[in-house]
Order: sequence, then C-alpha cells, then structure tokens
Amino acid sequence: MLRFTTKEVNGVLVVAFEATDENLGEWQTTHRDLLYRMIESRTDGRVALDLNDVSYLASSEIGFLVTIKRRIDRRQGRLVLFGVGPYIHEIFQTMNLVKILDIVPDYPQALARLGDGKETK
Repeated sequence: MLRFTTKEVNGVLVVAFEATDENLGEWQTTHRDLLYRMIESRTDGRVALDLNDVSYLASSEIGFLVTIKRRIDRRQGRLVLFGVGPYIHEIFQTMNLVKILDIVPDYPQALARLGDGKETK
C-alpha cells in the first residue's frame, strides 16, 4: 500500500509517496479520491510525484499512478516523477510506461522540468 503527503512549492503540487506493509483499505480509497479531487480542482496543473521512499509497486499502485497521469493530462497539466529507483524504473520500462511518464532523477530537476507554469502549450 502507498501512503502519501502533499505540499505546494512555487505552484507545483508535490506528492511524496511512501510504501507501507499495512492494509489501509478504507484509508487508501478515501485518500486516493482526495488526491484525485485535489488534482482536478487546482488551477495550476503541475504535479511532481516523489517515489524516493518506494521500492516496490503492486499492479494496483501502478494503475493509481497511471490514473493520476490521465487526470492531469485531461486538464492540460504536467506530471513529473522523481526518485524512481532502479527496480521500479525497470518495471516502468517493461510496461512501456517510460514512453508516457516524464521521469527525472531528483527533486530539483523535477521542479526545473515543471518550470514556472507560465509557458504556453
């Protein structure tokens, strides 16, 4: 299961995930929905996902990340993942997710990639 915390940095929503062995059931569903609503209600569509503290992802968690990506794309936002370890990166490569996910090594590069939000599309 994944837990997460959020903060805003220069207009960018930064979501830090951490893995837990706990079965969080209802908590997980409620907080996933909260994150979806948070993403969809923001005027600034820039989001950075921090996976530094995650060493394994279940298929449902990968689906959760893909759903986040789709919801951000629908709003013409931008998603960048950082802190992706070698094992998870290999999973993303195997699933061809590296073609749709913007992955950078670290937090400063994620913020740089997302820019100041003023660029035109």
